[in-house]
Order: sequence, then structure tokens, then C-alpha cells
Amino acid sequence: MREINVLPEFNSGTISFQDIPIFQYDTSLKGQLNKTIPEKEAVRLLEAMLYIRVFEEMIIRLKSGKFVPAPGFKFIGATHLSIGQEAVAAGTISSLHPDDYITSTHRGHGHSISKVLYRIYSMNRKQLLSFLGKEDKGETVETLMKQAIENLLFKAMAELFGKEEGYCSGRGGSMHIADFNSGHLGANAIVGGSMAIATGAGLSSLLLENGRAAVCMVGDGAANNGICIESMNFASMPQFGEGFPVIFVFENNQYGMSGQQEKKMTGIKYLSKRGAGFNDKNMHARTESGMHVLAVRNATREALDICRKGEGPVLLEFKTYRYAGHSLSDRRMTYRTAEEEEEWLKFDPIDLYSKELIENNVMSEKDIKNLRSTIQSLMEEVTEKAAHATDPDPKHITDGLLSDTTSDGIGDQYRTVSFNKEMNKFRRDSSGRILYRHAVIEALMEEMARDSRVVLYGEEVAEYGGAFQATVGLYDIFGRRRVFNTPISEAAIVGTALGAAMTGLRPVAEIMYIDFILMTGDQLGNQVAKTKYMFGGKAKIPLVIRTTVGGGKGYAGQHSQSLEAFPAHFPGLKVVIPFTAYDVKGLLKTAIRDDNPVIFIEHQHLYIEKNAVPEEEYMIPFGKGIIRREGKDITLISYSHQLKACIDAAEILDKEDGISVEIVDPRTLVPLDVDLIVNSVKKTGRSVVVVQAPARGSFGEHIINKVQEHAFSSLKGPVRLVSAYEVPPPMSAPLEQENLPGAKRIVQNIRDMMKS
Repeated sequence: MREINVLPEFNSGTISFQDIPIFQYDTSLKGQLNKTIPEKEAVRLLEAMLYIRVFEEMIIRLKSGKFVPAPGFKFIGATHLSIGQEAVAAGTISSLHPDDYITSTHRGHGHSISKVLYRIYSMNRKQLLSFLGKEDKGETVETLMKQAIENLLFKAMAELFGKEEGYCSGRGGSMHIADFNSGHLGANAIVGGSMAIATGAGLSSLLLENGRAAVCMVGDGAANNGICIESMNFASMPQFGEGFPVIFVFENNQYGMSGQQEKKMTGIKYLSKRGAGFNDKNMHARTESGMHVLAVRNATREALDICRKGEGPVLLEFKTYRYAGHSLSDRRMTYRTAEEEEEWLKFDPIDLYSKELIENNVMSEKDIKNLRSTIQSLMEEVTEKAAHATDPDPKHITDGLLSDTTSDGIGDQYRTVSFNKEMNKFRRDSSGRILYRHAVIEALMEEMARDSRVVLYGEEVAEYGGAFQATVGLYDIFGRRRVFNTPISEAAIVGTALGAAMTGLRPVAEIMYIDFILMTGDQLGNQVAKTKYMFGGKAKIPLVIRTTVGGGKGYAGQHSQSLEAFPAHFPGLKVVIPFTAYDVKGLLKTAIRDDNPVIFIEHQHLYIEKNAVPEEEYMIPFGKGIIRREGKDITLISYSHQLKACIDAAEILDKEDGISVEIVDPRTLVPLDVDLIVNSVKKTGRSVVVVQAPARGSFGEHIINKVQEHAFSSLKGPVRLVSAYEVPPPMSAPLEQENLPGAKRIVQNIRDMMKS
């Protein structure tokens, strides 16, 4: 149902923008102390900044060899320091609720320390004991809190050292720290890579109505990245009647590595100006000092109020400076001057705030000196402990890659109780058959009714029903908060689905053509596939990405490719490619219940094919292929629409040549039913693999590798691969038909093989 008419409007005029505030928050403690900030909280802000500063100073000592925590110790791995930027981390995160979310950057030690630290500060006795995993022995809350902070610092340092006790069991290292228990969804080594993830977490909070906000911490370099624009646009969608509770924080330290933002990389002085492009409120954008912790804190508190009222998203730019290089190997003075550094050093955030505490009689100079000394001693202790922690056992290198759980057995806990329209299954014909696309819709409908956390989104999936009419009617049944259209931003679709899956939803995201999956390259390969493993196996990612393969329609090179090998290349993704309506329904239901990311590939030519599909519920397990046709002379292995050509070829060979062809359909590529394939080849002694893709780098080559690895001694000759040509799909009808491996070419290859 159309809700808004877009009418022609051509009146002359100009576009005006609201003002964007800059540097307006009070940076002094006087006037705020014990009014907006209690004295205890005022002290904790300094503590937080010192924990960050001393932690990173220890990294410099380790790298230079000035501190050796264990005999023979060598510090390895990339390390990017935020010395000089502590006020942004402490000021921002001190304002959050303990269960609010953050995403972080490769320069994220400060964000990680602050997020867990402020969670600890919020804990009562029982929570501290649970955090520490210990029994109550009568220790004071203060003692337990000190132990918890020591534990935090130890786990952070252990992660930098690649130890099993680290936050991510040593799988992530310095650039990839996360603590899902504290709402820290992960530091990210891809510039801007986490922006869609944070947006997805905000989407999850909005739809689940849990009151949580998501804060996306990125550097100034991210402001020039495509995923930044896509994410901020996605978060600004007004279709839900309320705004996304997301705060995008541009931590502008002036340099994207060596690239100077102002007057070189960007044509604007203030990155907050970016907000003007996404809604009429400029995303409530403002620029404040990132060297004054109280300015950061006040700006964040106001932004959170805006988000919790349903008026987000918000864009905050904090002007700050990193006193170290981009990394410890960076020769920073090749691209900036001593004069510039000297001026910024006058605004050291710890020195500025320490003076505020002294001038307002909250702490003395001696108190601050003693506090820093205490933290330094603690840091040396935890560093030595981390150096002696456990190295991960190589025998367990695959631990944490995939979840072994599903949403089976949830009962009625999440069942949908309200429908906008009655659900009905599609009418079967006399043979119990329905269309492939109707089987897709039934699977989605049943799973959305079973579990209210399942949401469906993508391009044109709502009112229109999808480009191939495979989501028709779902919007009418479940409404906009469960089925909605997105901007044409494939990277944002996939990235937000990841963030939503990590924070409570079970999204089914659609990428219209598999060709467009290349637009998602970073979000799919660097984020979705790696998140669980990289963060120590802690996350569950119940995410399905539906997409389609075409070919044979004259759509040419950018709408006709068969790119199933692309997602199959990335460990951490499951890849499903069903042939029949029966399979597509049973496998899609399995995919939606799986707690891992699944790439679900449907073929456009199969949508109008009919097969028998039971009305009662059923599911098909992953990794279990099927014999489509029994045979004894040769094994033909293929999947999806190419199986039609294989079946036609087998019938020709049987009728004209007396050759008995066995056809194997793996149904899922990852996991692959190697046993089914190998046992068939061992029986027949010969094998042909057929794929719609070009041969080089195709999934067919992987299947051949498995055949030769496990059935080599049974082979009577080399395995053949029948594939497309090494060209992009051509548009011309005769060229396209020649390019697609049809029955004629399959028949000829098998005849040639049987002669040898």
C-alpha cells in the first residue's frame, strides 16, 4: 500500500541548511561539578584517561625493548596508538549505559578499555563477583573493583600478545579487540568497516525497542569512505517513523595515516558538515574539542538523549590529535612539523583535565602523581602476567569459526502474535507441486511467524515483492518493521545485517543479483565472514543473505555471472544453492535457524519451475547432497539450474549411447557433501563437473580437487570440467547460448571420456 505520494514540485528558490554548532560546550569543571558531574565521576574520567595512556605507553616500552616482561619475549603484530586522544574515548563511553553498543577502530585500545571499565564502574557486589567468576569471600566492593580492572587490563594486554586468555583468545590481536558481554562489538582494521555494523545494531535496537544506543567510533579517514556515506544514509531512513539510535563519532586526529584531512584530503574544514547531506536536521551534527573530556562528555550525553527520544542518528566530530605516529613504525615528522606538534601538546587532554581537578580542589597534584604511579605499577604487573599467559594450541586453530547452535527448540518465546493479514500456504496442484518462488515465500512466511526476530530487507522486497516476485505478500502480512526496502547500497545491506544479527535480530537480507555481491566485498569477506573467529568465537551471527544467479536472458556481463565461488572462498560463510522447490524451502528454513551466516543462492530460471512441496513442516540439513539420477558408468556433478542441462544430457546418452550417468547434486557448497561425491565416483570411475561459471577459480575446480584427493585410485581417467568460457557473460543471444554449458556440450565431453 502506498503511503506517500511524491508529486511534481518545480517552484524556484534556494535550499538552506541549519547551522552546525562548533566548540560550544563548556570545557571547564567549574560550574559542572556536583551538578552535571559528581565528584566521583569527575575523578573516574581522569582514571580512565590514565589507564588508556599508560597502557599505550607500555606498548611503546615493549616495542622498543625498554620493558621486557619475560625472558626472550618479543612483541609482534601491528599496533596503532591513540596517545593524545584519550578524552574522546573516556568522555564518550562514560556517558553510555553499560548495555549500549560501540564499534571501534584499529586505533581502539582506548575505546575497549573505557567500555569495559565503565561497565565495571556500574557493577554492584554480585555483578563484580560474577564478572570475576569467584565466590564471595567478604572482600570489599572497592577490592573487587580493583581486581576487575586488573582483569580488564590483563585480558587486553593478553590479546595484544596473542594469548588464549585475551579478549578474543589471541585470534584478533591489537586491531580486533571485542567484548560482547560489555556491548563492545569489535575494533576494526578496515577504515570505516564497522559503520554499517553499528547502524545494524541501531536498527536492531529500534526494532526490538530495547532502548539501547549504538556509538560508532571511527577516524577522520572513514569520512571519505563509501561505507561511511552508505551507513549514514541507511541510518537516516525515516520509514519507521522514528530515528535510528546511532551516534557516529568522527575522531578527527587530523591525519588518515599521513594524509592530512584539512586542505588536502577533504574540501571542508569541519567533518560535521557531512551531516547536512542526510536529513533536514543535519543529523544533529556538531564539532567539539576532542582534547577537553568534559566537552566530549556533554556532547555525547546530549546525542544520547536525542537518540533515546527516537530522533537519531547523530553525527559528532571531535577535533583531536595523535601524538604518536600512525603506527610504531611511522616516521611522522615526514608529513608534519615540530611547530604543529608543539602547539597540540599544549592541549594534552590529561594535563588540561588534571589542572581542572586541581583548581576545583577535587584532587591535588600529589594525588594525581600517585594515581599515575599506581596505574603504572599495575600495568607492569599485568604485562608480565600476560607475557606468561597461554599460547593457543595449534590443534585448535579452527575453534571459534562457526557456531554449532540453531534456533530450533525456541518454542513460543518469540512467536509472532500479530499479523496484518491472514497467512495462507500456496495451493498445490494435483501432484502437490508449487512454484519454486512460492516455496521461497512459504519458507520465509513460516519462519517469520515462528520467530519474531526474523526480519526481511533489501532492494524492492516490500510492497513490490522483490525483483523476481519471491517475497510477494510478506509485507502485507508482517508490516514495515519486519519487511522493508533499503537504499540501493549493497554494502550497507550486508553490513547492517551483520550488526543486527550480532545484537538480537535474525535478518534475511537480499542482494538482488549475485553480480552485486562484489559491491559487498569488504562487508562480506572482511566483516561477516571473519567476525566470529576474529573475536574469539564469542558472537552468534544468525544471518541469511539471499541472492540470485541469472544467465540466458541477454542481461550481459553485470547481471549474468555465476559467482558462487566468491563467498565460498571465505571461511566462516556457509553457501547453499538449491535446485528444486522442495529443496529451496527446506534449506531456507534451515538457513534461517542456523546461528551462522549463510549465503543462499537462488537461480532466476528456477523461480517458475514446479516441484512437489509438502504442506507439513520439514527441513533439509546442510552438507547432505542428493543423487538426482542413479547410474553406473560416469558421475556428473553439478548444482542449481545447470542440473537441468545435466539431466537432459544423461537422457540423451542413455538413449543414444547406452551410457548410464549418475547425477550428484551437493545442494550446499559449504559444507560440501564430499562423501556422497566420492562414493559415487568410486562406483563409476569417471567424473565430469559442470558449472555455469568460467573454469578458472570456479567452485568446480574445488570439487575436482576433492575428487582427486579422495578417489584418485578409482579414476579411469582425468576429471573434466565443463564450464563457461573465460569471458564476461555476453549479451548477444548466440554468444550467450554458446557460453552457457548446455546439454550438447556435456554430451560431447562424456562421449569423449568414454572413448579413452
